Amino acid sequence: MSPQQSIEMHFNQIMRISRELGDLTGSLQALETEVSELSRRNKTCWSGECARILAGKEVKIAGRLGAEAQALLRTAGEMENRAKRMYQSEMMNIHLAAARDYR
Repeated sequence: MSPQQSIEMHFNQIMRISRELGDLTGSLQALETEVSELSRRNKTCWSGECARILAGKEVKIAGRLGAEAQALLRTAGEMENRAKRMYQSEMMNIHLAAARDYR
């Protein structure tokens, strides 16, 4: 495998992983919405101190899911940006190495 093929293969792997993280972000956001909806439904069925405590915990869980989804989205974006910069840098290095004259 040539160095260029190896670089392209690794670049494609990182981009695929970045897309998968983006998909996971969507799943976490959907789960956050589902937890919030279930919490709202539970409020109509339960009353008392335990119901209030449960509702507070459900809100915290939904908030954590949302925060984690945002963190994953930022990570995926950063991975993509760094992969693109590294790819461009490595490709430039290959072209410079090919044009180098050691006479």
